[in-house]
Amino acid sequence: MSTGRRRPSKQLLSQELTLQEQVHVALGSASTLDDFYVILCCMLADPNGFGFSRAFLLRYDEVQRTFVGRLAVGATSAKDHRRLRREIAEEARRLEEQVEIIKSISSEARVLQPLYDLRFHSLWIHFLQERDSAGGLNDMFRQVRLSEAELSANHLLRVLASQARPTLFENTEKVGIEGLEEFIRAPFLGGRLATKRGLHAIIIADRSFELRKIDEGAMYHFQWLLNHASVTLENVELLEELRETTARLQEVDRIKSNFLSIISHELRTPLTSIVGFVQILQEEKAGALTNFQRDLLRRVAYHAAHLQSMVNDLIEIAQVEGGGMINVHMQAVDPLSALLKTLPKIESRRGSKPISIEPIVTSEVPLVRTDPNALERIFFHLLDNAVKFIPDQGHVRIFFLRRDDWLDIAIEDTGIGISSENLRRIFDYFYQVDSRLERVYGGMGIGLTIVKLLLDATGGQIRAESTPGVGSRFTVSYPIASAAVAPDAFLPTPGL
Repeated sequence: MSTGRRRPSKQLLSQELTLQEQVHVALGSASTLDDFYVILCCMLADPNGFGFSRAFLLRYDEVQRTFVGRLAVGATSAKDHRRLRREIAEEARRLEEQVEIIKSISSEARVLQPLYDLRFHSLWIHFLQERDSAGGLNDMFRQVRLSEAELSANHLLRVLASQARPTLFENTEKVGIEGLEEFIRAPFLGGRLATKRGLHAIIIADRSFELRKIDEGAMYHFQWLLNHASVTLENVELLEELRETTARLQEVDRIKSNFLSIISHELRTPLTSIVGFVQILQEEKAGALTNFQRDLLRRVAYHAAHLQSMVNDLIEIAQVEGGGMINVHMQAVDPLSALLKTLPKIESRRGSKPISIEPIVTSEVPLVRTDPNALERIFFHLLDNAVKFIPDQGHVRIFFLRRDDWLDIAIEDTGIGISSENLRRIFDYFYQVDSRLERVYGGMGIGLTIVKLLLDATGGQIRAESTPGVGSRFTVSYPIASAAVAPDAFLPTPGL
């Protein structure tokens, strides 16, 4: 068969350019594999497109090494084919009339293009409407599953999968069509869709109900379409993978949130009882205690309180994950007063380490606009973090620095410090700089996460600076309260 082509006329060249534009726009609009398959096969069977009677797509499952019938477009009989063509022609005629009407009013491309697009999509609309009808060609074809291992060496699918270029089959005498007998009608064209990842699908198209034969021009356009589709397919595969990955991550995130919520509440109930009973024993309401028993209970109370604090942190995160750092009451708050309320809660966390905690106040500290409870929680976690990471002895200093309409509250410690690569991740959930089981410093790595969530909920900011072996400095910034704003204003949590 000759591979040369006659020089096309200007009219044929114009038609070819229009067809290429349709293919480019149509395939480029697909965002899922199913959409891509529908557009590709419908373009093959569209009388205004490639003019085939029917088109079939078998997806190759490389894991199962199986060819699976995914899509068949067209009719099962000549009668249905003629009906489908009449409906498409009638719809194209109506759309063309609308185009002419619009042209008489305006010739702007932006006005006409949607109507042209509708004309090119007419077959797809018909196909989508009829795809689920019982007994249709597509319903039958989707039952096809052919294992590659069970196919004969000269089976049609094996032959097409091994060839880079499409092939015209005048008959089926030299190839096996086991499993496809109900669908294959010679003459037909077949080719493969392949990407950099390998074989993706096999495409078959025939002109069973058309007088036009499959000539050299039809083969050329079929080859061109498969080449273009293979390139576009890579983008669709990437979008599909991104969508699946996003769905998996969302499911993991949902499971994590449910786990946090259930576990934290299940832990808090027995812990409340433990703390209560320990308090009763310490107050000797259940009998006198020896010094040894009193010391043991003191240790139990300390660890129970520590565990209770961590469970409360978990519950706080679970509430945020579930949409719920509920609502915050934004008002004018005295940050120095909030700090002084927090300091006694840090005493038990300091233990026996000689660490001084000193607010440095050199001028009047202005009020800031925030939620008072949130600010106290922020102070608690930042101070607790500072105390925890000072190995033996040292100091923590808190500075209040006015900057235009903002107040910077800097908490500076002489702890072990944080490297620059770890500094970028310290606000992540459950992140520990030292993640070994035998690490020296305890905790779950959620204190700074809660600080960031509270700041986001109340309109604050934070920045961290640190030098390993020297210490760290965390600066919390809040807008200074304006006298024009009501102090008890109630605002929902932003972004939650």
